Amino acid sequence: MPPTPRSSADVSGQVLKLLMAGSVVLISLGAFENLAVTTIMPVVARELDGLRLYALALGLPLACHIAATAAAGVWIDARSLRGPLLWGVSLFSLGLVVAGLADTMALVALGRGVTGLGTGLLTVSLYAAVGAIVPAQRRPGFFAAFSAAWVVPSLIGPPLAGFIAQSLSWRLVFLAVAPLAVATLGMLRPLLPIAEDVAARRTPDPTRVRREVRRTLLPAAVVATAIAVLQGSVSTAAGLIPAAVALVVVATFLPRLLPPGTFRLRRGIAAVVATRLLVNGVVITMESFLPLLLQRERGWDPGPAGLVLTVGSVTWAIGSWLQGRLTDPHARHRAAWVGGSLVALGTAVSSLVVLDAVPAAVAVVGWVFAGLGMGLVFPAMAVLALAVTPQESHGEVSAALQIADGAGAALGLALVGATFTALLDSGANPYAPGFAALVLLALLSVLAATRVPKLTGPR
Repeated sequence: MPPTPRSSADVSGQVLKLLMAGSVVLISLGAFENLAVTTIMPVVARELDGLRLYALALGLPLACHIAATAAAGVWIDARSLRGPLLWGVSLFSLGLVVAGLADTMALVALGRGVTGLGTGLLTVSLYAAVGAIVPAQRRPGFFAAFSAAWVVPSLIGPPLAGFIAQSLSWRLVFLAVAPLAVATLGMLRPLLPIAEDVAARRTPDPTRVRREVRRTLLPAAVVATAIAVLQGSVSTAAGLIPAAVALVVVATFLPRLLPPGTFRLRRGIAAVVATRLLVNGVVITMESFLPLLLQRERGWDPGPAGLVLTVGSVTWAIGSWLQGRLTDPHARHRAAWVGGSLVALGTAVSSLVVLDAVPAAVAVVGWVFAGLGMGLVFPAMAVLALAVTPQESHGEVSAALQIADGAGAALGLALVGATFTALLDSGANPYAPGFAALVLLALLSVLAATRVPKLTGPR
C-alpha cells in the first residue's frame, strides 16, 4: 500500500526553515542581477558597441518573463512545481553564463532573455511552494521575507556592480551569480519530494488545463514574442514594418490577458490593473535610462550612477512599510493616487537632467519621490485587487497584475528605446522625447489611480 501523501500541516519546522532560506537567497540573487545589470549595462553597451540594442538587452527579460509566468502556472497546476523550479534555476543560470561570455550585444540580450524565462518559472514556483508546503498561518511571514529579500541587493547591488565593472570586468557581474543559484538549488532539493507528495493529493482537470493553455498560455506567448520583436526592430529603420506589425499583435492579444476595460481605465479592477501597468512601465523604464544618461552624458562612474537605483529602492521600501500600516480602507484608497502623484512628480523632476543646465544630482532627488510613490501605490493595488475580487478569482487577478507589470515595463522600454535610437545620430537630445512621454504616462497613472474601487470597510 503506497504511503499517504503529506499535507502542509505535516511539514517539519526544519523543512520550512530550509524553504525560507533557499527562497530568500534565490530571490536576492534575482534582485541583485536585476539591479546590478541595469547599473552596468551602459558599460556593456559601450564596450560591445551595442547602444542601439540597449533597450532590447534590458527589455527582453521582461518579455520572456510574461510567457514564463503563464507557462509556470499551467505547468504547476497540471503536474507539480518540481519541473518549473528545476528549469527555472537552470535557465536563470544558463542565461547569466551566456550574457557573461557574450562578445556582442545581441548575445547579451539573448542571454538576458533566457534569464527572464528562468526568473518567470522560478518566481511562480517559489510562491507555489509556499502555498503547497507552508501552513496558512505562516504564509504572511514568508511573503514578507520575499519582499525584504530585495532590500540588501538594492543597497549593495548597484555600487558593488559598478565597482566590479570599473575595476575588474562587467562579465563577473553575470558569471559570479550563476554558480550561487545552482548551489542554492542543491539546498532546496530535499523539498522536492514533499512538493511531489502534496501534488499527488490533487487530481488535475485535463479540460481545465487545456482551457488555460488556450486562454492564457498561448496569448501570453504571442504577446511576449511580439514585444521582443518590437524591442529589437526599433534599432534600425528597416525594422519599422516588423515593429508596426508587432505593435498591432500586442494591441490585439494583450487585452485578452487583462480585465476588460483595462486600457479604457474603466472603474474597478480594470483601473487597478491599468495603474500597475502604467506606474511599473514608467519607473522601470526611467530606472533603465537614467544610469545611461548619467554615465554617457554627465561622465559619472557606474557606481555613483547606480545611486539612483539604490535611493529609489530604499524609499520604495519605506513607502511599502507605510502602506502596510494603513488600516483605514479610505486611507489606502488615498495612498493609491497619492503614490501615483509622487511617481509623476519624481519622474518629472528626474527628467529635467536632459537639460545641460540642470545638475545631474537632481535625478537622484527626483527618484526619492518616485520610489516613495511606488512603495505606496504598488502594494496598495494588490490589496485592492484581492479585496474586490471573489476568492475563486484570486489566481486570475494575481496573474493579470504580474502580466501588467511585465508588459508595462517591456512596452515602456520599447517606446523610449525607439525614440532614443531614432535620435542617436541626429544631433538632437535622444532622451528628451522618451522622458517626456514617461511623464505623460505617469500623469495618466494618477488618473487611473483615482478610478480604483473604494472599499467600504476593512477586508
